[in-house]
Amino acid sequence: MDAFSTYSSQNSLPLAMGDSSPSQGASDSSNPASRGNSISIPGPTPDTNRVTVPSACVACRSKHLKCDGLSPCSRCSSNSFECVYVKSRRGFKGPRKKDKENVSPQTDSCDLLRRPGQAASVNGSTFSNGLATPPEQRRLSHPHVTPEGSFSLHGQDLAALGAIQFNPEFPPSDLPERCFEAYYYYFYPSHPFLLPKPHFLKLRQQKSMPHIDAAIRFVGSLYVPQAPTELYAQEAERAIYQIGAARDAFRVQAMLITAIGLDGNLQRERALQILTEAENLAMELGMHTRDFSLMNGAEQKVLEECWRRTWWELFIIDGMIAAVHQQSSFRLSEVVTDVPLPCEENEYASGHIPASHSLQELDDDCFTADDFAFSSFAYRITAMRNTGRVMKLGDLRFVDEATVDRADAYLVNWKMHLPATKKTFITNDRKVDEMLFQAHMIVEATTILLHRDHSQLDFSPAKEITSCAPYHASSPGEQYNTHAAKMIQSAQNVSRLISLPTEITKHSMFFTCVITLASVVHLSVWSVMMPLIQDTDIKEQLKLNIGAMKDLWRVWPSAGKAFGEVKGVAQDIYTAKKQAAQVGMWDNFTPDEIIRNMIEDDRIMEEFQEPHSDVQLALRV
Repeated sequence: MDAFSTYSSQNSLPLAMGDSSPSQGASDSSNPASRGNSISIPGPTPDTNRVTVPSACVACRSKHLKCDGLSPCSRCSSNSFECVYVKSRRGFKGPRKKDKENVSPQTDSCDLLRRPGQAASVNGSTFSNGLATPPEQRRLSHPHVTPEGSFSLHGQDLAALGAIQFNPEFPPSDLPERCFEAYYYYFYPSHPFLLPKPHFLKLRQQKSMPHIDAAIRFVGSLYVPQAPTELYAQEAERAIYQIGAARDAFRVQAMLITAIGLDGNLQRERALQILTEAENLAMELGMHTRDFSLMNGAEQKVLEECWRRTWWELFIIDGMIAAVHQQSSFRLSEVVTDVPLPCEENEYASGHIPASHSLQELDDDCFTADDFAFSSFAYRITAMRNTGRVMKLGDLRFVDEATVDRADAYLVNWKMHLPATKKTFITNDRKVDEMLFQAHMIVEATTILLHRDHSQLDFSPAKEITSCAPYHASSPGEQYNTHAAKMIQSAQNVSRLISLPTEITKHSMFFTCVITLASVVHLSVWSVMMPLIQDTDIKEQLKLNIGAMKDLWRVWPSAGKAFGEVKGVAQDIYTAKKQAAQVGMWDNFTPDEIIRNMIEDDRIMEEFQEPHSDVQLALRV
C-alpha cells in the first residue's frame, strides 16, 4: 500500500451577553467614573446652539485620568497614543419611535465574534472578506453597545444569556469587562494557569494587579471586534515594565499572557523577548522548584496549584514557540525541575485540589502497581517534553535511522500508554478536553518535525508558506518510505482534530501553525498526485484546514497570514493540475472519467477559486 492510500474522507457561537450589571472589581471600567461621560459647553458665539463634546478621550477614561479635552489631548500626545473621543449616551431614552421599527430583534447568537463573511461596519465602511473586522480596523475601532446589551461578570453560562446589539458609532462603556469575559470564555480553557475566575475576582478585591488586568484586557480584546487591541497591547507592555512593579510570580503570569497575545498578533520578536524575560524571572524566583508553590501559596491549595500551573505553562509555551517557529531554542527543556504535576481542570475550577504527583511517578506508571490518575494537563506536559527530545536532534550533525527510531519510540509510547479514560477527547460533561486536545496536537506536530528530513517528500511546492516557520528544504526520493507514511498519517490526524465538536476559536492560537504544518504535508503529496483523479479525499482535508484557519483569522492575525499562504499554494496546484488534465496528459483515463471528475472537482474546489482579495488582505496583515 503506498502512502497516498492512507488518505480517507472525514455552531453558531454560543457566547452572548446579557443584561445583568458588571460586578465590582472585575475591571477598571466598572467604576462609574470610567464610563462615557460628557459635558455641554457654549458654542463659539452666544447665539449658537449648545453642542455636546466629550469630557475625556478613551485612553484617559480607561485609566480614570483627567483629560484636558484637546485633540489630541496632552496625555495622548506625550505618550504617542491614539486620541479618540466618543459621544455620550447620558440621558439616552432609547430609539425614537420612528426608528424602533428598524431595530433588529435580538437573537440567541453572540456577536463577540462575527461569523466569517458577515459584514462588519466600521466608520461607515462594510467589510465582508472572511474576517470579522480587518485587523487594522479592529485594533483601533470603537463601536458602541446599545442600552439593551450590558456586560455581566456574574453569568454562569454565557451561552444562555441574552444577545447583544451593537451600534457601530459608539464604544461600549463596559468594553474592559467584555474583554475580561472573552478571555475567560475563549482563551482561558486552552491556557488555564491563572486562578479560576471566581478565585481570581476574589483575589483582585484584596490585591491590585494592574499588569495582569492589562494583559487580560489585551488578549480578551482579540475576541471582541469593537476593542482597541493595539491600545490594550501597549497598556499591557507598559504595565509589566512599570517602574516599581514587583518582581513576583504575578508579573510572570502577566508577561506570559502578553507574550502569547503578541505572538498571535504577528509581533513574534517582541513576544519572544518578553517570554525570555518571563523565564528568567521565573528561574530567579525559583518557580521551577517544588518549594515555591508551598512558600507562596498563602496556605491556599488553589493558589499553590496556580503557581505549579504557571511554571508548566511557561514550559509548554517555550516549547510551542520554539517548535512551530523554529527560530529559538527550547530553553526550559534543559531545566531540572521537581514541580508537581497539575490536577484535572474540573478539580482546579472547583478549588478542591487533590494530592499532587510527580513527573517521575508518571514516567514509572507502567511499571508500578500504584493506581494514580494523572491529569490531561500532565499528559500535555509529557507530550511537550518529547518535543524537546526531538528538537535536540537538530543540534546533531548526523542523525541516523537508529536515533530517529529511538525518538519515535517516545511518541508512539505516549499514545499507546494513555489510560482508557484519556482515549477520548470528550469529558464527562460532554465537552472537548482541551488539555488532551493540545497534547495530541503536540504529538502529531512533533511526529511531522521528526520525520521531515527523512521522508523523501518534496516540500518545494509549498515553499511560499513561511508565515509560521521558514521554508525547510528537503531531498525528495523516488518512492515514499516509512517516514513519509508517518508524516502523512500525522497530517491527517491534525485535520481530524479540527472536526472535534467544539468552537475552534477556543483552541490555542498555536493550533494555527500546527494546521499549517499539516497543510504543507498535504500540499506536497497532492502536488504529485494524478490531476483530478483519486485526490478528492486530500482536497477535502485541505479545505478543512483552510476553513479552520479562516475561522481562527477572526481572532488571530497570524492565522490570516497562514490562511492566505496555504490557500494561495492550493490554488496554484489546482490550476496546474486542471491545465495538465485539459491538454490530455492523462490518456489512460476515459473522457467520461475526466469530465466527471472535472465537474466534481470544480464543486469541491470552489472555495479555492474565490477572488484573491481576501488572500492579499491576509498577506498584508
